[in-house]
Amino acid sequence: MTPPFRSSVPLEDRMAAETEGGREALRVWRDIWRNMTGEQRIAKAFQLTEEVRQVMQAGIRSRHPHASEDTIQHLYVNQLLAAHGTSLEEIRTKQKEERQR
Repeated sequence: MTPPFRSSVPLEDRMAAETEGGREALRVWRDIWRNMTGEQRIAKAFQLTEEVRQVMQAGIRSRHPHASEDTIQHLYVNQLLAAHGTSLEEIRTKQKEERQR
């Protein structure tokens, strides 16, 4: 699996450049981030990670309304791994090959 296209320009900069409001929102966010302590930044990162997880799983549930929680979790993990150019199946295949050596 090929990793997704990577730009040297951060995603938030590319998105913000599309509108004046986006540029202003990014400027405000960066000012807030700069004024946070390290502890506050870590807490915010965990909060945002949890919120993204919930949104991703809600999207999966809406596309697969009859899926079990195990299936939702499987699809969620695969979606995360796909962003890094792999999948659960690829990882399991590699692990199996390594055990057979």
